[in-house]
Amino acid sequence: MSAGLRTEIRTDDLQRLYSGAQGPCLWSSQNAAALIATLSKAGEQGLDPGIFHLGDIARLHGSPTDAALRDLLLSDDALRYARIMTRGQVDPTTVDSDIDFDIYPGDVLPGLKTALTDGDVSTWLAGLPPQQPQYAALIGLLAHYRALAAQGGWHMIDPPETSVKPGKSSPLVATLRQRLAAEGYLANAEGSDVLTGDVLAALKQFQERHGLDDDGALGKKTAAALNVSAAARAEQIALNLERWRQLSRGIPPTRIEVNTASATAALIVDQKPVLRMRTVVGARKTPTPLVRSDIRAVVVNPPWVVPVSIVRKEIMPALRRNPDYLEAHNMEWKNGQIVQAPGPKNSLGRIKFELHSAFDVYLHDTPARSLFNKADRDARARSHGCVRLEKPLDLAEKLLKANVNWPRERIEAAIEEGATQRVQMATDIPVVIAYWTAFADEDGAAEFREDIYGRDARLAAALPHGGEAAPAPGMGPVSMAPVSGAKVGACMA
Repeated sequence: MSAGLRTEIRTDDLQRLYSGAQGPCLWSSQNAAALIATLSKAGEQGLDPGIFHLGDIARLHGSPTDAALRDLLLSDDALRYARIMTRGQVDPTTVDSDIDFDIYPGDVLPGLKTALTDGDVSTWLAGLPPQQPQYAALIGLLAHYRALAAQGGWHMIDPPETSVKPGKSSPLVATLRQRLAAEGYLANAEGSDVLTGDVLAALKQFQERHGLDDDGALGKKTAAALNVSAAARAEQIALNLERWRQLSRGIPPTRIEVNTASATAALIVDQKPVLRMRTVVGARKTPTPLVRSDIRAVVVNPPWVVPVSIVRKEIMPALRRNPDYLEAHNMEWKNGQIVQAPGPKNSLGRIKFELHSAFDVYLHDTPARSLFNKADRDARARSHGCVRLEKPLDLAEKLLKANVNWPRERIEAAIEEGATQRVQMATDIPVVIAYWTAFADEDGAAEFREDIYGRDARLAAALPHGGEAAPAPGMGPVSMAPVSGAKVGACMA
């Protein structure tokens, strides 16, 4: 049944689709045209059109003897596209083990059946991709950076031996001007070789949008970010589109969202951010996992039960050096655990946002506030995996006032009392701990972050390439067995 097909078909759900069908062909010319048009533009969403049967579908068009086979290919591609749009090309849990996210388990077959019966495949297809604004914004940015790459991209900058400081002159500034102008940060590439004025403002904006220290100095780290090609940025955007497809069904419109790649957090209400803040997240060796959970309670003046791994690796060696370590840090042994008492020096600060996950991570305050002054995202990758918040009191106020009628004054009074209080939420608040290395800011401009945890690299290695037709999550193994109900050559499409 291969008929020289470039990509193989998979028959697991095709059996179900064609079982009981009135005839061997399900696709009208109008529905087929809608599917082909959608798949032909799959590249706009960062997909490789080569994973679909488009070439074979075109080759078989108009052949009476191959009409049923062409119909099967259309159905196979429709199911493949639906699965990719609703859960990604690969199961993220096979790429990274630190994921506590419910991957969309839904069956796409009933939707396709209904669309074919109603003759409105176009509407069904339009509703499959993630509907979040960030996904649409990334599609636009992907087209933009692909266009920049097609135009030749930009010149590379020689990494300076010593940083070029604001107000200083350097031959590198001329190249810097061209580079910033090529990406749209600078209106005019012409100007002096002094790092000041328009080129300085443009460089600071570039640094800000790349999670770097926005000091306006052209150093090695900034040069490295400037030297990432337009094609590489387009690929980075495509990887983040895939991550949205993998996880979007578990991302509600109202949520607390932590982006560990940018070390930031936001309270988002009906897809609009109402509170933003910096965070401190897991270090490179102790990455913050990807989590979808809910805040069920806010704990005021929380104690800290020190995780066993920290006791073993940090506290026990410290105790051997200083027997008074526990007392100095307001800690004591309780029921075989080391517990730090509530207070201003408690590692969780004054407020903990309690959520449940397989990795025992949560959001919390911290007494170590200085790291939030660091614009460089790398400087805020310091935790053991939990998320420290820059504005925990502001977040607690917004959650508790609306949820359980606790105004800010009551929260502050509870903190001053010093006793531990666990405030149960009347309604759970969704939390998404994600990893976006490419995203759009409020003005629609592209922002990029370093792949600090290596998730992008692992995802890129796992993705299929044209012609492989690798199954999306939930797709059965390759099978070339005939599909019952589809009699090859028995109909006209």
